[in-house]
Amino acid sequence: MTVFLNDPELTPHVPQPPSPGLLWHVWEEFHQAVGKSMPRTGDVTWSGVDELVRAWRGRPQLHPLQRHVVRHVEAAMLAMIASLRDDIADSVFRWLALDPDPGGFADWAVGLAERCVTEDIGADAAIELLGAMGGPAARAALQRLSVKPDGPAGWENAEAAQGMLFDRWSDGTR
Repeated sequence: MTVFLNDPELTPHVPQPPSPGLLWHVWEEFHQAVGKSMPRTGDVTWSGVDELVRAWRGRPQLHPLQRHVVRHVEAAMLAMIASLRDDIADSVFRWLALDPDPGGFADWAVGLAERCVTEDIGADAAIELLGAMGGPAARAALQRLSVKPDGPAGWENAEAAQGMLFDRWSDGTR
């Protein structure tokens, strides 16, 4: 096997993989196509994706990266699903923060917001909601999230949680 791998005449030409940035750009293009053909999250189905893939295969002048995405649609869907999760979580947390008394959601929303921050799903909006809620449970969650670098949240989210703690509780009113 090593003889085949080391002899360029015996091995077929293997192209270099595209840079992650270019591949991500094409995945985003596919994500937008899914959004146009299936505008609501509930509309996204495997059969719908299969139909979209067939339509993409029939597109004129499909360049190699687009062909790659069509061949590896599962990877594109995984990227899209992560993006959808983030968008949905962000929207829900922003909607909850619009309530005149977001602290009323503390029984269940604090744990959900904290988990979303640690998993980096809608983290900014989750931190904003925790700040808007006030109260001891939300403050405790922000304190746990603000520990860096070995805390439960990533570095940027820990800094955002620290900023929210400072903004909301530095004057001692909450």
